[in-house]
Amino acid sequence: MAAKKYYAVKAGRETGVFTTWGECQKQVTGFKGALFKSFPTEEEALAYIRGQAAVWPAAEGPGSDLSSGRHYHIYVDGSYDHNKKQYSWGFAVYRNGKVIHTASGVGKQADAAAIRNVAGELEATVEAVNWAKHQDVDTITIHHDYIGISEWATGRWKTNNEITRAYAAFIRQHLDWIHFNKVAGHTGVEGNELADKLAGQALKEYGADDCEA
Repeated sequence: MAAKKYYAVKAGRETGVFTTWGECQKQVTGFKGALFKSFPTEEEALAYIRGQAAVWPAAEGPGSDLSSGRHYHIYVDGSYDHNKKQYSWGFAVYRNGKVIHTASGVGKQADAAAIRNVAGELEATVEAVNWAKHQDVDTITIHHDYIGISEWATGRWKTNNEITRAYAAFIRQHLDWIHFNKVAGHTGVEGNELADKLAGQALKEYGADDCEA
């Protein structure tokens, strides 16, 4: 069972500390510039609202734990082949600073190829969450280099096609135990580089070249 969390809304329709994701979601979904974060204690949530806590998840990394519960860090990425009109995905899971699982594959939705490697990033996130649902884990952090991964999930970006709408609908069912962290792509971040390599390898094995990641 997931550990109890407190949801602090610093900027939203209403601000304050909420005890369920549903209450928090009402305040932030679709609200431009929403600022919110979950905490294991009410005191930390209040400190965040008062400006005494750093915006999550600034201090996170592959070797850190979000709380005293079981937490995984998952890096996701996607690639695209211009010649084959094919996208791919990959993700790498870290626990206590070590890689414990990796997965990758080529895209299955022909229509999604229109958004190129973004389709791979979305599929990587969905695949990662589906994997995590069957593990002994309380929370996960999705580390991503494309900002839409978090913005479509939280409603800060409006979904504009069937692919992003389907992604947002799926992820929003699980936002009470998922966190997001934007990383800079191709800057030597270990997990991001590994996820990128996995996605690229999936395309290579598929017989693709000229990849964009």
